[in-house]
Amino acid sequence: MLNFNTGGGSFTPYINYMASIQGWEMSGEDGKQNFTFKQAVFDLNSIQTGWQRWPEGGTPEWVMDESVEIPAPKPEGEGWKRGFKCRVFSKSMFGDEPVREWATAGTGATMGMAALYSAYIKDKQDGKLPVVEFQGGVGTKVGKGTTSVPTLAITKWIDTPEELSVVEEVSAVSSLPATQASDDGLGDSDEADEF
Repeated sequence: MLNFNTGGGSFTPYINYMASIQGWEMSGEDGKQNFTFKQAVFDLNSIQTGWQRWPEGGTPEWVMDESVEIPAPKPEGEGWKRGFKCRVFSKSMFGDEPVREWATAGTGATMGMAALYSAYIKDKQDGKLPVVEFQGGVGTKVGKGTTSVPTLAITKWIDTPEELSVVEEVSAVSSLPATQASDDGLGDSDEADEF
């Protein structure tokens, strides 16, 4: 299992769903910047789940699950919430850093990811990853408050883009059945170029 809590070192480019404006932001050279999320490849084969807390003035702390089926015990202390980490790929939206991490414990985001993951499991295809389209946010009542849940829809399946397959081989973090390379040119598809 990878340890994402290094306390320093290289910076991972990220994206984040902002429920308050039903929109997206990403890291950039000049800090956070808003962007229009159209569609991207989601590496749901290697999604990770776990517990996150964000101390005031600090950086997020994570305790990752053994697998998506076997949750880690809730850590002691205040502020821990369930969350996920997922790699997302798009050359057209993310430019020079086409592989980014979406890591959050935001209520709306986790609800949106749960719905997307259910659709992914239902129609999963060996050696393929889903192309996911953002179709807007839906205001949703949660407890005594409200949030916005991103609507994320699978539009098609493509061969794993080379940029994701290289990292996947190195990380091997998922307990889901491993994506098998096939003779059909896994990772060699020109379909990834449109993202």
